[in-house]
Amino acid sequence: MTNQDQISTRTISSLPNELLVAIVAAGQDCGTDFPPRAFKSEWILSQVSQRFRDVILGAPALWTLIQTDLYDLRAVETLMLYLERSAAHKISITLRSGSQYPEGPLRGCLTQILPHVERLWTLAITMSGRAIDALAPFRDVQAPHLQHLKVVITNYRNNNESIEIFSAGAPTLSSLRIDGLKLQLPPPPSWMASLTHLEVLERRALDYNNLLAAMTVQCPLLVHLHLDILWEFEEASHFHIPSLKFLQISVPDTEDEFFLEAIVDLFDTPALEEFIIYGTHGDQIFTLFNLTSLPHSSFPALTSFSFISKTSCSCEKDIPFSNSISAPPLALFPALSSLTLVNQCFTHNLVKDLFGPSSQPWPRLETVTLCPKKDIFDAVWDAVKDAVHSKSQRREPFPRLRFFRTLASLEAWQGNEPDVEMFL
Repeated sequence: MTNQDQISTRTISSLPNELLVAIVAAGQDCGTDFPPRAFKSEWILSQVSQRFRDVILGAPALWTLIQTDLYDLRAVETLMLYLERSAAHKISITLRSGSQYPEGPLRGCLTQILPHVERLWTLAITMSGRAIDALAPFRDVQAPHLQHLKVVITNYRNNNESIEIFSAGAPTLSSLRIDGLKLQLPPPPSWMASLTHLEVLERRALDYNNLLAAMTVQCPLLVHLHLDILWEFEEASHFHIPSLKFLQISVPDTEDEFFLEAIVDLFDTPALEEFIIYGTHGDQIFTLFNLTSLPHSSFPALTSFSFISKTSCSCEKDIPFSNSISAPPLALFPALSSLTLVNQCFTHNLVKDLFGPSSQPWPRLETVTLCPKKDIFDAVWDAVKDAVHSKSQRREPFPRLRFFRTLASLEAWQGNEPDVEMFL
């Protein structure tokens, strides 16, 4: 062994226990929920030496992040070890199954969790629909410290199945995501009263009136809402959610130009700051932006509005288009500073009317993000160049422009760098 190796060995071996624990904890911070952490610092470093093992096993807080992929036949054994080593600490558990995995490990893991339900801080489960019965033991239990719950069902087609969970109470639950099945709402008072973050991604038939009515009454603290459900308009209600700051919804791909207006008017959310809508068409945006008010809703605090089309459409070939926008929608969205149009038909018409030579000033708008459909890319780019030239000639400000040629996914505009970014 060289002198350098001896120095390195002595240095590692002489680390104070507190520093060693801090190093392991820092390694855990690099992990993510899905997929489970490939590098589990507490597991790996506890194998380095007997001293490391004694120190790490003697620190229960290092064994509270329990992440198990159920393809591993040792999943139940691993879970039991973590439950034992975490002692009385609050725990965060992530379980992932799938249609190709047997139900046995999932049921075994959930059975092991039940005696520790009072320690649950986070519970995230991804599984195939045929394993939904495995959640039945959680229906009537109480989770007094649970703050985050995520249940994702994949490859499931039974429209009649619903989930009822922790009906005995989860008084600190702040974040809930239900994906792929119906949410059976508990009767008030319930854990919904503490929710600040709710995602319901059903994508099948759902009585949304009951869901939204319950949220209006039972979720006074709701700040973040994401809905991907099938919308019905028979006897539609309107919903007042005064605390809401973020709203993302998906709407059916319909060519009714008044549909978007009707959907937006469902939500009376005076504190809303960001609104994202998937499934829109360009002519619907024209109709909305030409309004000066809505019958039931107002958006005085809205600063960011995003419209994303989920599919390619033939609107520009099939619909004679004569709409125009005479002025920016300042009366409807007085604080709007960011506008995003992704994969929208008639984007070049929108750019021309909102920013072209005949457009009116939009002083508060700071950022425009565009990702045009491929078949109108050149038309949109020409409209942008004309708008920029016109604003420059008149010495008027033009918003910061973020221009994408293509996107890997419809969500990529939120984090990726644009192909063109323009400041004037």
